[in-house]
Parts: sequence; structure tokens; C-alpha cells
Amino acid sequence: MELLALVAFVCMLGLVVAQVFFRYVLAVSVPWTEEAARWFYAYQILLGCTIAARDKLHLQVTIALDRLPRRWKAAVECVIAVSGLIFLGGIIWGGVVMMWATSTVQAGSFALSMSYLYVSIPISLAFLFFMTLGDLGRGWKTLRGSPKA
Repeated sequence: MELLALVAFVCMLGLVVAQVFFRYVLAVSVPWTEEAARWFYAYQILLGCTIAARDKLHLQVTIALDRLPRRWKAAVECVIAVSGLIFLGGIIWGGVVMMWATSTVQAGSFALSMSYLYVSIPISLAFLFFMTLGDLGRGWKTLRGSPKA
């Protein structure tokens, strides 16, 4: 994932630099560079979100959660994970619907289906979904008192 996010970032950066060069140095507008840069930006952000979730880098306020006993904390974390799974499932479904709805629509600047842009949503959030399932499993083991939790 990190390599894909890095490739998306480098491609986006290269396209933006090329766009600035063509527009201000050569005085030629190349319209597809802006749209392609936006596509790479979308992939970069969604892959970066997945990496941040994997490494537990998203902002969390845990002052109340940290004061709970171990099993109560595990129970609250299970509820949070189930809520997250429901939310992610809805967003994944919405991404699939967007893919389907835009499958016949071409990008404005180049001949590529817009569904390739929206495929980034279900793919990235499916990774988040399975990571959250793992969190739920760990919380459940802790709740049940498993020594491997």
C-alpha cells in the first residue's frame, strides 16, 4: 500500500509540475494533466487513509476510554468496531454504486471511464473494513478473557 500511495503521489506531483511548466513556460494549456492529477490525488488520499488506520495514526480522543477497566474498554472498542464496519460497509456500497453509475461516462479530458476513479473507494475501504474486523476480533478476545488478547 505504501508503494502504491508513493507512486500515486509521485505521478500527481509530476503531472502538476508538467502542467505549470506547459502553462507558464511554454504558454500551452494541457487540460488532461489537471484531471489526471486529481485522480492520482484521490488514490493517494484513500491509500494514505488505509496506511494511517493500519498504523493507528488517525486522531483519537481516548481520555475516557483509557480510564475504563480492561473488559469494559474492550466492550466499548467492540461497539466502536461494529459501528465502523457498518459505516465502512455503507461507503463501500456507495462506491460500488458510483462505479456502476459512471461506468459509461468518460473522463472530460481523456478516454477513460470515470468508474476507474471511483474504484479507489471500495478497494481502499475494503482494506479498512478487514482491518476493523481484525480490531473487532482482538476486542472480542479481550472481552472473553483470552490469554492471547
